[in-house]
Amino acid sequence: MKPRLIITDSQAFNSVSKIVPNDINLTSFSILFARFKGDLKEFVQGADTIANLQNNDKVLICESCTHHQTDDDIATVKIPRLIKQKTGKEIIFEHVASNDFPTNIEQYKLIIHCGACMTNSKEVMSRIRRAKNTGIKITNYGTAIAFC
Repeated sequence: MKPRLIITDSQAFNSVSKIVPNDINLTSFSILFARFKGDLKEFVQGADTIANLQNNDKVLICESCTHHQTDDDIATVKIPRLIKQKTGKEIIFEHVASNDFPTNIEQYKLIIHCGACMTNSKEVMSRIRRAKNTGIKITNYGTAIAFC
């Protein structure tokens, strides 16, 4: 019996999608958490903003935890690289971790939030509401990676 759904890491999505048959649904851990802890519809709309980024636009990348960064860190290296490749633009990326979500988010064109595995839905929804009330688009890592 074949599976109805395969869940992969967002960073492996492109490779895995090439080997999964078209009749089997494929998603990522981050997309599941976007729906479970956030607002998937809002995150998809936010990801669409990537296509309209211009030179010197500011993008805030938020992590809920304080993990040790690696040489090819998803927040500081991989996502910025993917967005620059997708847009061909010189984007300004700023990063925050843990509870350091800034109060002055008006300066950003887009906020990209982590998958929120180390925080609760109340915190994620609070950040989504703040972004929405300010008119700033928000997405999450997996949705941004899928868009790129």
